[in-house]
Amino acid sequence: MFIGKNLEYVRKLNALSRKELSEKINVSEQAIWQYETKNMMPEISKIYDMTSIFNVKSSYFISEQPEELLINSVDKHSIAFRAKNYKVSTKLLNKQYYQAMYLSNLTSYLFSFVTIPDNIILSLINNLDELLNGNLESLNKKESIKEIAKVVRAKILQDESNEALLFMLEKAGIVIYEKRINDSIDAYSFWSKDQTPFIILGTNRGVAVRRNFDLAHELGHLVLHRHIQFDLLSPEEYKTIEHEADIFASEFLLPEEAFKKDFDQMTKKSNPDYLAVLKEKWYVSIQAIAMRAYYLGLMSSTQYRYFWASLNKKGYKSKEPLDDVIEMSRPVKMNSLLKLYFDRNILTPQKLLNYLKVDETFLNHLAGINLKLFKDYVNENREYNITNLYK
Repeated sequence: MFIGKNLEYVRKLNALSRKELSEKINVSEQAIWQYETKNMMPEISKIYDMTSIFNVKSSYFISEQPEELLINSVDKHSIAFRAKNYKVSTKLLNKQYYQAMYLSNLTSYLFSFVTIPDNIILSLINNLDELLNGNLESLNKKESIKEIAKVVRAKILQDESNEALLFMLEKAGIVIYEKRINDSIDAYSFWSKDQTPFIILGTNRGVAVRRNFDLAHELGHLVLHRHIQFDLLSPEEYKTIEHEADIFASEFLLPEEAFKKDFDQMTKKSNPDYLAVLKEKWYVSIQAIAMRAYYLGLMSSTQYRYFWASLNKKGYKSKEPLDDVIEMSRPVKMNSLLKLYFDRNILTPQKLLNYLKVDETFLNHLAGINLKLFKDYVNENREYNITNLYK
């Protein structure tokens, strides 16, 4: 028997309309509707076409999905997008919602085989007022964000560098996936209904320092805006929320006292090439460093204007010095967890794929799972592994 709801789910997961799918497999839009709502059995050749399009097994369409993957585990309103524009299409929003839900359910399934430590981020948020000595309510919004960023950084990062930021966020309990999103969206984040924080990173930027800002920005949303209904915000409210996350990111990545000491040592403060030294230390873009310095009053208006003129003249606005040198960090938690399972025969690659009824390419595209894991999952060269992830 053909299970139409499975087709509808995977179609929405891939942001395809019925019309678009019908054109891909050369049937009518009405036929797709009948497959999905009437459970009408397609021709075998069409089923094979759809398995190829969606990177799933043929069993995906003729047997029930595991119950763990069908849980409504994410509130659609809770997804925070880091988009270039306020306007994001309903189609794209729906795609990210379905993908967020699938990733949340997949994560819960994979976590079910091990005991997961208490979530540091969740505990931190629940105890923020206590950590700030009960002063949170007495501060204005901007000051409270600055103080929160200080506390969060002190708990998550033990040194002055942001080099291992992604890894430390994973260690603190945030589940981070990397996948191709959309040119208009850099990253997004959300809390699942079981109080697990997620950050989904896009792959289209490829610049380490920009990724760090995306991470810090999304961390700001997770910490500051846990109960915000993002898709119901007005344009003005959206700008305010984004600005708050940017303030958090700046304070978190470039803590005021330490940054001031470093910047005061710069002999040519408005020269982008000289600021590359700070970029190498803090793993933050030269542009973000200049903006932070100006905000803190470390650069005059004249110096700041000269900086931007020089940046444009040198062509650094799109590609800065060291962008090709600083290696971009990638999520390791879920790949390391799967490696552990495969090593100890808790799961095998085939058992996992058969259970999910998908191909390895499906997990690679949706969750950034390393294809090499399914072929040769023993990797002696990984810098961070599951052992020190859960220390």
